[in-house]
Amino acid sequence: MAIQRINLEKLPRAGNYSHGIISGNTIYLSGQLGINQDTKGNFRKQFEVAIGNVEKILEASGSSLDHVIRVVVYLANASNFQEMNQLFDSYFNNRAPVRTTIICGFVNPDALVELEITASKP
Repeated sequence: MAIQRINLEKLPRAGNYSHGIISGNTIYLSGQLGINQDTKGNFRKQFEVAIGNVEKILEASGSSLDHVIRVVVYLANASNFQEMNQLFDSYFNNRAPVRTTIICGFVNPDALVELEITASKP
């Protein structure tokens, strides 16, 4: 089965990887951070930038948040779990994908949240 790599010039990459890969009708996204000069230390802003990046990659892949199957949420601090739940609900409403949440450390010490997505093509 052929794969298609998705890379957006306006989104940063910290290494040699693709923003997304389409294989068959499944779209796999690399983890998306929300770090920029305006989001340092602000969990909500980092989440919103990260989900915005996800939306851009999904759109470039011919999909959207409506077709997300699975989300892995990486959090730097367990104290952000409730706020993450509220933000998650505001983006996914009644179409909740399966989700795993992991508390972890990040290579970039400014990172507070990372989103890893699997979606389908409509």
